[in-house]
Amino acid sequence: MIPTTTQVLAFFNLFAGIMLTASIGLFIGGFIIYLVRLGTWPTYRESAVQLMMWGVSILFTLVLVLAVQQFLLDHLMVAVVIGALIIIALVIWALASSAKPEEKRNGGDRR
Repeated sequence: MIPTTTQVLAFFNLFAGIMLTASIGLFIGGFIIYLVRLGTWPTYRESAVQLMMWGVSILFTLVLVLAVQQFLLDHLMVAVVIGALIIIALVIWALASSAKPEEKRNGGDRR
């Protein structure tokens, strides 16, 4: 059975759940490390801040992915047409780039 476009787009809900879990886990883990290392030497608190930054970055990426998914679900016909145009353009580009005549390799242009 071939999945429909809507089913493929709905698959991103699973991906979003994994990203949300990773985001929350990294942020909370970094925050706990930051608090535990408070007042110790060496503190390594910079690594905790890096973990929290990764958590926020993943959360931002999740928001973008969900926005694109929602747009594609709402405007499915437009998305399919744009996807088809992109594929057609890539095929034409591949055919045009493979049909280029090869340049002379023995010295190029001699006068």
